Amino acid sequence: MDRETYNNPKMSNAEIVNRDTLERLKAKKRYKTIFRRINYILLSIVLCFIFIIICMSLFLKIEHIEVKGNERYTKEQLIEESGISVGQNLYAINKKTAKSFIISEYPYVSDVVIRRKLPSTLNFKISEDKPKYFTEICGEYYILSDSLRVLERTTELPVSEENPITKIMFSEIKSAIVGETMTFVKDITFDYIHNFIQALNEHEASEKITAINLTKKYNIYVTYEDRFKIYLGDNTETGMKLTFAELMINTFDVSQRGEVDAHDITVGSVILDN
Repeated sequence: MDRETYNNPKMSNAEIVNRDTLERLKAKKRYKTIFRRINYILLSIVLCFIFIIICMSLFLKIEHIEVKGNERYTKEQLIEESGISVGQNLYAINKKTAKSFIISEYPYVSDVVIRRKLPSTLNFKISEDKPKYFTEICGEYYILSDSLRVLERTTELPVSEENPITKIMFSEIKSAIVGETMTFVKDITFDYIHNFIQALNEHEASEKITAINLTKKYNIYVTYEDRFKIYLGDNTETGMKLTFAELMINTFDVSQRGEVDAHDITVGSVILDN
């Protein structure tokens, strides 16, 4: 009630109380109306949400599963291992779980992207690692990617003319588990090796490197075309050292072999085999 009405001397106390009560009742009715409308809106939203869920469960079934990017494993292998099958609801699947199932079973797979394509298709985009290196541990050969992820363990030498992967030698290996990145006793060792390999892969001569010796941190050797053993020293200025070594090697006949010292790009030397 406004102050002017309340202070009006012509109105009795009873009239003031009755009018005050009436206004309170009106305000209460307005609140109830607003509250009822809010409830109706919320109920409508919930019903719409339930309706959408029912429609999704009834109609959005997987009818087609497409797999792209796979080379080493078949479409059927990858779909079966994912745990997803035709007939499942398109939105009921767990994409993260399916991805982990595939990668844990098929180590050459480095990534899986699963996308829904309405109304009834599921797409698998597969990324596979390529075998880049191999190393020998206790009489077994471990196939590695360019990021040193272990792709395979075998007792057969993995190198052939059709499969020219590079031999790499390490020291202080902590673990080499298929499907996981190789680890070393010291974390700094991995960083040191990874930085060297990254610089090596960026150089055009990397395709001609047939062996890498990283057993001694500051005495790195690489073998060039199975002809020249190149001494690089540490992992700094790798690209410049390789370019320097190639310039020296290219001055010799393709039949000649020997050792190249390129650890200091200001002073190089070549010792040829007799």
